[in-house]
Amino acid sequence: MPDRKTDEEKLEALIDALADSVLEESDVEIMEELRMKGVDMDVEAVRLKAMMLDTVKAFRQRSLKATRAAYDNEIEQMEEKPYAIPETAPERRKLFTLFTTNPRFDQFVTAHYRKLEELTDDDIKTYLEDLAELGILQELDRDEPDDEKE
Repeated sequence: MPDRKTDEEKLEALIDALADSVLEESDVEIMEELRMKGVDMDVEAVRLKAMMLDTVKAFRQRSLKATRAAYDNEIEQMEEKPYAIPETAPERRKLFTLFTTNPRFDQFVTAHYRKLEELTDDDIKTYLEDLAELGILQELDRDEPDDEKE
């Protein structure tokens, strides 16, 4: 029975033969052949160097990219979480004022937070979401007497 090769096997044999023929040629012969085909060696050298440097950079940054993807995923999950913060801006501002005036939470309140009149409603909402994510708002709710909550 004749030996029948698949197209893939034939292609692989051709590639091997081409690789062998290139290995048998001298550098001068290869460069001359490329010049005859119109390849600019300097441009090609710059292109190949850039390609190799990009490959090395991508390899070195693979853990950075994985960490960035995990971080982005974590942020996305945080943004999708519902938080138990007041619906209206005045109520959020009132809650934030309670937080900033409670001496127990001084460690979390920077000077920027204390300038309440300079903060936008979106700033306050974002800060309250961050505090809820950290579990600090729940502590504030437990500290508040029941008559103050209503």
